[in-house]
Amino acid sequence: MAPYRRTTAFLVGVSGGRDSVALLTGLLELGFTRLTVVHLDHRLRGRASAGDATFVRKLAAGLAVPIVAARSETSAYAADRGISIELAARELRLAAFAAAAKKKRCPRILLAHHAEDQIETCLFNFLRGSGASGLAGMRAETRYAMGKIELMLIRPMLGIRRTEVDAFVADRRLKFREDASNQSEAHTRNRVRGRVLPVITEAFGGSFGDAILRAGRIFEAEDAYLREVAEQIETGEALRLAELRALPLAIRRRVVRRWLDESGVSEAGLAEVERVLSLLEVGDGPAKVNLPGGLHARRRQGVLFLERT
Repeated sequence: MAPYRRTTAFLVGVSGGRDSVALLTGLLELGFTRLTVVHLDHRLRGRASAGDATFVRKLAAGLAVPIVAARSETSAYAADRGISIELAARELRLAAFAAAAKKKRCPRILLAHHAEDQIETCLFNFLRGSGASGLAGMRAETRYAMGKIELMLIRPMLGIRRTEVDAFVADRRLKFREDASNQSEAHTRNRVRGRVLPVITEAFGGSFGDAILRAGRIFEAEDAYLREVAEQIETGEALRLAELRALPLAIRRRVVRRWLDESGVSEAGLAEVERVLSLLEVGDGPAKVNLPGGLHARRRQGVLFLERT
């Protein structure tokens, strides 16, 4: 994470849990003076969710830190869009951050993800078949556009282990809220944490986490290089077949993924990219493939372009 002055303004995502309470407390101890707490009540756990919101408000008031609090109907949002609760919660959190950033004129959001969260993310992405970007895990700093608002998500605790967080909280006798949903095996990430990681620890010892973190740093550097190379390739409404075929496969995939993203193809992943790349096989492959959102990619006269069904 880049160094910041203690007078720099930040929004701090605080759920009321151990990690976010430790982050807020640590920042104040370090002398950061322009902090605003942001809390979103997802209304997923009834009275417990309301209790979290009340706790965070009292915490902010006791520390004399301003707060921006919001509520969302996460279950209804997920049902309306046909997406998972986890994805709905993520989208609504980003929307809440964007609203707070606009209100406070501050795009910098501090989040409390620590090293164990990073280990889980890297392993989870590996099990999902992610590429280098996913295997690199979370970045210390990530820019994210929400309409006209560009957020900077900052994770200053990625190098801090959970045992260090626990010791910090215990030493200061900090109060926090326990989220029972973190133990629910309904969520895949919780199953990774509760079932998979203990088995790996037993088989390979506790140092396996350091190896995953090291691999993540390697993948992050390689992903950054490949992304930089791919971004030098110009894309527009159409892609030229000859130019695309001349690229190495790793760059070719990234160019097509970026082209699909920029063209408004939602949820474009490896399957959609490979479908588009099948159009390069003139004679053997198809001349048109279907894509999400009622779109299809077509090959004609040496170029690839998108059409709406």
